[in-house]
Amino acid sequence: MSDHVADLRRKMLTGGSDDLPDHPQAANLQDLLLLDLMPPPLTLPIPDQYRVGLVAAGRIVHSGVMPAYRAAGITPLAAADPDPAAREALRALWGVDRLYDDYRRMLDEEELDVVDVNLRWDVGLSPLRVEVVREAAARGISVVLAKPVAETWEQCREIVELASSGGIKLGVDFNTRYAPAFYGCRGLIKAGVLGPLISASINYHSALGRQHTNAFDAVHDVCVHAVDVIQSWFGEAPVGVYGNWSRRVDGIGSVLSATFSFADGANASMLFDFATRHRRQFEFIAVGEAASVDGLQDQELPGPSRMLRASLRYGPHEPRGSALELPLQYALSPQSYLATRADLLQCIGTDRQPWAGGEDILRSMSTLFALKESIRCGLPVEPSVQGRQLD
Repeated sequence: MSDHVADLRRKMLTGGSDDLPDHPQAANLQDLLLLDLMPPPLTLPIPDQYRVGLVAAGRIVHSGVMPAYRAAGITPLAAADPDPAAREALRALWGVDRLYDDYRRMLDEEELDVVDVNLRWDVGLSPLRVEVVREAAARGISVVLAKPVAETWEQCREIVELASSGGIKLGVDFNTRYAPAFYGCRGLIKAGVLGPLISASINYHSALGRQHTNAFDAVHDVCVHAVDVIQSWFGEAPVGVYGNWSRRVDGIGSVLSATFSFADGANASMLFDFATRHRRQFEFIAVGEAASVDGLQDQELPGPSRMLRASLRYGPHEPRGSALELPLQYALSPQSYLATRADLLQCIGTDRQPWAGGEDILRSMSTLFALKESIRCGLPVEPSVQGRQLD
């Protein structure tokens, strides 16, 4: 391995370097082929000795959470859900036998190290998320929490503060930042091969789903994915957010667009199309001073709604027109769901905090709430969060 490739890998694993050259140079295309774009949580040993309890057992537990644990050879010790049918499904499909109708009973009667909380954030259940974190922290139990943290900014802050004061690890399942193409883009950014970012954009076209219904809060539940990915690329919250949500047409849907401005003059944008029916696409591009990267992220859904194959393509500005498609070494599901959980498990007993935790998730959520306020008032809004820059 050349010294140059070794240095690129080091930057990717350590989060990059602030001492970028004054005149950034694009990477040699052959060197890029030697880079490992796998997230460290998926390459490091995943501890399997910790006892995991589930709180709530809805759709996402079966489609993402349990396949992730099974991929790592982990079976949660216990689960709590007030719905008897949900409890029985966990027993029948996944072999989880220690079942409770109240999460407090589970916390009291089982010796757990981690609770994986997949309560809905809406339908009045967001305060219960705060309560579960409080109860877990009081018992010294670490928490994995389903996105998007909570319904209000105050609840988000309280969850982070409860985990910090209780001395537990808190990770949020912002799994999309670990999606192969999105994480590969971040790896290239952190390796410095794009140079300082000038701009980035994410466009999503949804051909089906409840996102098309007016009653569903698609901004809070769906757009948060792109907000979080953009924050993970730039490593800071924007200084300004402007969003516009088109009129919602009954039976058709709507389209949301947003722009983000950063302190150094860079910008980003996103478009979430909840109206188009003829395509399903998650496309993106990030542009730096030395090169750009673009691609598609597949959600691996069955036909006829299946998206295009996931891809990641790097193109230096010079020589003009040259490009290289980089191999993606894992799938969105279940590996991205596993990455958020593996990261937390690997942090237990160490001084390290999960990547999607603490101030990092508050940066994403502050941007989301700024976006929602901008849509409401029709003006640009500045996210209010301390410590914008990542450590």
